[in-house]
Amino acid sequence: MSEPSTIEKTPESDAMPATRPLKALLAAGLLAGLIAWLGGEASRDLFQPRKRPVNAKGITLLVASPRQQEVAEERNAGLAFVWLGAALGGCLGLAGGLVRHDRRSALRASGFGLVAGTVACAAVSLALLPLYSSYRRGHPDEAARDVMYPLLVHAGIWSVAGAAGGAAFTLGLGRRKGIAQAALGGLVGAIAGTIAYELIGVVAFPNAATTQFVSSTWPTRLMARGAVALLAALGIAEAMKPPRAPAQRGSTIS
Repeated sequence: MSEPSTIEKTPESDAMPATRPLKALLAAGLLAGLIAWLGGEASRDLFQPRKRPVNAKGITLLVASPRQQEVAEERNAGLAFVWLGAALGGCLGLAGGLVRHDRRSALRASGFGLVAGTVACAAVSLALLPLYSSYRRGHPDEAARDVMYPLLVHAGIWSVAGAAGGAAFTLGLGRRKGIAQAALGGLVGAIAGTIAYELIGVVAFPNAATTQFVSSTWPTRLMARGAVALLAALGIAEAMKPPRAPAQRGSTIS
């Protein structure tokens, strides 16, 4: 009597319905956008500009210099963007592990995504926000009308949050070979979300200062976080689609 043959487990044999990762990505993207918005609202204006005493007609006033106001604005914006990176990386990493019903992988990928999103957004914010402040200081009239530079700054920072989310989601799924592909999908999706936010903001919310680091109204701030997180999730889902098998021609008998 021959021994029963064993089947080696392969990624193909461990396949899952295509809709499961998509649903998990969309749910995690929505949750990440909400967490990022709530965190940003809770810590808004956390950093205050340094003030120095100024004597005006015998009255001592505490006044912040324009540069100190810029520094406080940069720090508050950077903190808001760190919330986005942490939330997107953490939520998508968690979703990836839960899709395969592996809590340990979910926690590990969520931790990786949280750290990666935080560090990436903090680093890019430190690089780009002071540069834009310098441009705005030197060209105030241009900056007041300009849309492209703010879009590039937002896209540069928010896109790395999407990339961190893509890498974390793939790690949670246990598919290390697709990390770069998913990260690219998250990056492109986040850029698409940024463009959508900027265009909608300029047209539908002209008085909400959507071209500033952080807009002045809570609905537009929510729109920014939601658009970036949701389209980053869609970009990851699109990037992870398996390639279509080429159509096979039917054999002919001569």
